[in-house]
Amino acid sequence: MPRSLAVVPARYGSGRLPGKPLADLGGVPMIVRVLRGISGAVDMVVAATDDSRIAGVVEDAGFTAVITGDALSGTERVYRAWRIIGEPGEVIINVQGDEPMVKESWMAPLSDDPPGDRMVHTLARPLEAADAESPDCVKVVLDSRGEAMYFSRVPVPYGSGGFLEHVGIYAFSPASLKVCATCGSTELSTRERLEQLAWMERGIRIRVSTGNFHGFGVDTPGDLEKAVRYFEEK
Repeated sequence: MPRSLAVVPARYGSGRLPGKPLADLGGVPMIVRVLRGISGAVDMVVAATDDSRIAGVVEDAGFTAVITGDALSGTERVYRAWRIIGEPGEVIINVQGDEPMVKESWMAPLSDDPPGDRMVHTLARPLEAADAESPDCVKVVLDSRGEAMYFSRVPVPYGSGGFLEHVGIYAFSPASLKVCATCGSTELSTRERLEQLAWMERGIRIRVSTGNFHGFGVDTPGDLEKAVRYFEEK
């Protein structure tokens, strides 16, 4: 049985960027760049999608794709894929399909220290104050133990000092994945549009590893243009 499994959820119907996983980045579809970026760092990697076009591109690139149907969140899609392929792995890592600069080294903090049954691990990177105003950039506030106190789309915490940008990659145990995928939403998670707030309200602790995880998520047309330029220049 593979000890670590990475699942990359890839939905075709993004509201602002339909077909985003198939966006051409320097001659390679975004979803394939993500899969290549992490495949050497985990025992098994699959893409979880709702669309046969994405599945075809993934399989043509030599990776495994799982059709999961509709899902309310990326975590639910990961959970469905994990169930379909037989619930493998001690650590299940949800790697967002719109982080095309992801590298194998990002996986080490997540897979080397398995999360407990009521815990999730995730990543964060330093954020410039000028970029903290964007609601597309999720900020996280940590306590003295390095665990998340709150996630928000507004700049937090208040006052002078730096910010941390949440990197949307999560490591679950089988038990914590089931809780997070099935716990539903809360008033806060709906208001902020951040599902991890519902997990925290259900008693899940989120440990955060901080580092220079250089990259950015592709959430807007402007992000996509920036990613295209980056890979064309590279």
